[in-house]
Amino acid sequence: MYGYNFAKHPVFDQKMICLWSENDHVRKTEAKLLPEFGSNLCSYSVDGIEFLHQAPMPVIGSKFFGIPVLYPFPNRIRNCRFTFDGTEYVLPDNDGGRSLHGLVYDTPFQFETPIVTDDDISVKTKLEILPGHPIYKLFPIANSLELTYILGADGLTIQVKVSNLDQEKRFPFGFGIHPYFNVLGLKSQVKLYVPAKKWMEAVNLIPTGRLIDLDKSPADLSKPTKLSGLNLDEVWYGMEPKKPQAIIYEALGKKMVLYASDIFTHSVTYTPPFESFLCVENQTNSTDCHNLYAKGFEEEAHLLILKPGESISGTIRFCVEDI
Repeated sequence: MYGYNFAKHPVFDQKMICLWSENDHVRKTEAKLLPEFGSNLCSYSVDGIEFLHQAPMPVIGSKFFGIPVLYPFPNRIRNCRFTFDGTEYVLPDNDGGRSLHGLVYDTPFQFETPIVTDDDISVKTKLEILPGHPIYKLFPIANSLELTYILGADGLTIQVKVSNLDQEKRFPFGFGIHPYFNVLGLKSQVKLYVPAKKWMEAVNLIPTGRLIDLDKSPADLSKPTKLSGLNLDEVWYGMEPKKPQAIIYEALGKKMVLYASDIFTHSVTYTPPFESFLCVENQTNSTDCHNLYAKGFEEEAHLLILKPGESISGTIRFCVEDI
């Protein structure tokens, strides 16, 4: 049985959509969404276990918790600017001379009434960036982002659809999510599995474009690796749908498996050593994708480009499975 209700977020006093599944009058899974705060999935619990870090966080603050949406670019843009099709785009400086984590992580999305079926429950959120919208002033190409969250027996799926609504300009973009997963158990009991093909060499967290073999990377996560001792903020290249990422919680006998479709070619791992969370981020492209693309690293950047009227879709699915 599936259902939903509306509530207020306890910290932000924002409208929160609560999706849930129930079996024999016991809540099995719950997913909570803040559509008017960047369409942030702020909670995902399975059998009473909360897998997402809650707000506010003492060090990171109130904007980053749960699953922020990174769009129209994930991570960092060097010098807060890039040039595409002869036009220079200048972005906000929020990371010491760089632009960080896109433009929508706290932007209001429109949302529809959740749809309940015998097999799942879903809710769609949408953001249209058109002339007159504050983001359009920074990135003046008309576009839309649709996110559909589906809670079902096979986990939680996020369907992504991006459309170029501009009549003249090509739309160069990237999309990513930035989940803050809880560390459950000791860090020595948590393992990280990221079956990438290559590590992206970086200087000050900005990739150079060089792809490096995993045995020469800061950590070869293509084999399950204990979280204890890891201090990573790295970009990984060559993700494939048939090889999903996973966080293995040995203390629970469970793993969080991150399935993703083929547009999600990159991943970022963020494992600060003194925090009680870790981030495993499915992304469509590299950090600084626009500037890498302009330098000729087209495959490495994987910048997505839509012609006027074109759309592209992809999916990410979180599934808690037995080890």
